[in-house]
Amino acid sequence: MFEISPFLNFLLVGNSLLTILLIFNQNETGKDSTMNPNSSSIPNPLEQFTWVCLVVELVLLLIQIKSNDF
Repeated sequence: MFEISPFLNFLLVGNSLLTILLIFNQNETGKDSTMNPNSSSIPNPLEQFTWVCLVVELVLLLIQIKSNDF
């Protein structure tokens, strides 16, 4: 049988790190916008990418859990 677990673990760790970095970036951007009241309210373009990464993370985690059940 084809072993997918090491590859899936690598994807989970990589996606987790990417998601954490994107969230930190959003937090810093939010702090910068509150410090400068003259800045326009343009949303961070990486916000949608962060949500996609979170959904992918949950799907990969579900696959990992289900593949370890049998």
